[in-house]
Amino acid sequence: MAIDKNYLFNALLCHNYLPTQRKAKEELPPIFTTENFTPAIAAQLVGLANHRRVPYSGFDQVDYKLTRFNGVSRVLSLPHPLPHANLCYELSESLDNFSHIFENPNSQIGLKKYTDGRIVVMSGYGDVDIVEEEITELDFVKKVNHHLIESFGKRYRVHTDIANCFPSIYSHSVPWALVGHATAKADRSSAAWFNKIDKHLRSCKRDETQGIAIGPGASTLIAEIVLSKIDLELLRKGFEFTRYIDDYTGFCETEENAWEFVRTIESAAAKYKLQLNIKKTEIVKLPRPMSEAWVIALEHRKPIGEELSAAQVFDYLDFAVDLANQYPDGSILKFAAGVVVDTRRNIVLHDEYKVLDYLLALAFHQPALLPSVAMLIERYADDWMLAEHKRIESSLIAIILENIKRLRSDGVCWGIYCLIKWGSEIPTDLAHKIIATEDAFSIWVLYWTEQHQELVKGFCEQLDSADLYLLDRYWVLIYQLFFDDVCLNPYQDRVFEILKNNGVKFLLQKNP
Repeated sequence: MAIDKNYLFNALLCHNYLPTQRKAKEELPPIFTTENFTPAIAAQLVGLANHRRVPYSGFDQVDYKLTRFNGVSRVLSLPHPLPHANLCYELSESLDNFSHIFENPNSQIGLKKYTDGRIVVMSGYGDVDIVEEEITELDFVKKVNHHLIESFGKRYRVHTDIANCFPSIYSHSVPWALVGHATAKADRSSAAWFNKIDKHLRSCKRDETQGIAIGPGASTLIAEIVLSKIDLELLRKGFEFTRYIDDYTGFCETEENAWEFVRTIESAAAKYKLQLNIKKTEIVKLPRPMSEAWVIALEHRKPIGEELSAAQVFDYLDFAVDLANQYPDGSILKFAAGVVVDTRRNIVLHDEYKVLDYLLALAFHQPALLPSVAMLIERYADDWMLAEHKRIESSLIAIILENIKRLRSDGVCWGIYCLIKWGSEIPTDLAHKIIATEDAFSIWVLYWTEQHQELVKGFCEQLDSADLYLLDRYWVLIYQLFFDDVCLNPYQDRVFEILKNNGVKFLLQKNP
């Protein structure tokens, strides 16, 4: 079903605004929402006069540090609602000029209408970011069959990607991709539709020309617009390939042809001020397995049965830990944890807390496992033994403290969420340490707990109201307190008033 401009505008605002593009949205605890930030409300922001003056050109954004499997954080971002509304509006109104990206057979992103209202969902068998979700056999077969057709008769497989893709995208390159370099450089009119997109894209990030936010669906569309031009160069030379976001996989008859594939991407990317990641460029001789070796190993070692004992789980997780040491580049423990908490199977009665102990021990090192911990806690909420309560609580607090020390937003946010779902209180000393992180999302989750809200209020009130970029980096938190009549609006514009008057809220109420 074709995507029209109304659907696109609604999707980018209501469903793909938060940095949650995985199928299960496990980047963030399930306490946030943008579903009532509708096109009708955003329309009241579009074109709203911006009275900001130098040095405050454009808006800053709220950052969320998501921990990768190797312990390095990836910074996701939530743009301010005013520039975001303007960008989404211009993209929607200009949809006919780039609708080809929704029909790109080489892109595996899958831009389309999803049942939850999104247009961007990162999913697929073997995608290490979503492996804990249910991936059907049909999904796997479809992907393998696609690669088999492309690779038939080829002797080499080549893989490469764009270095630091989203942070490297040059805003002026978007008009180049939309209408061509010559037209874009000849027409600098602010009224031109492609220049409006450029302008509002820059406005989302302090009016800077370098880099776009990672997370919002609008950014994914921008990346697809630019990268589809690289795809076109490859197609013109007859290459057979697929692209997943900025990762290219090509199939070639000769090694020289494979290097030509790499050179073509490098040359095409340079036209848009992008570079290849040489360290991730690899050419291998076929045949090769369709899946990573660790994925195959974990699939073969999956515990059997409708009910799992602690012994079975321990054996599987032990195997996964050993495998993770052999393949440090794979999200192995996350995959294994997803298998353990699979809702299609139960854990033997009274073995749940033993499994929880093992997952917590692993989550201390890899916060990406905390969504699985939360699933286990909520799933067996009626079975937990009182005798285990204090010990599990201590483990969760230790995990939060570890992630505070390492400045990991996801570890702190998910840790707080798990602690509340476990039925525990947030100790005062821990609350002070969460505030001291100065991490907007972590403090926002602390506020959601309905505990220590005076500390959160005090933090917001001490922010310098004259520093607009500082306010922007906490806009979600400030707006929440303004919406709840806890703090005044420090901004001089009408954005917060418009949102509040229309009942827009970004935080769900804590369930009792």
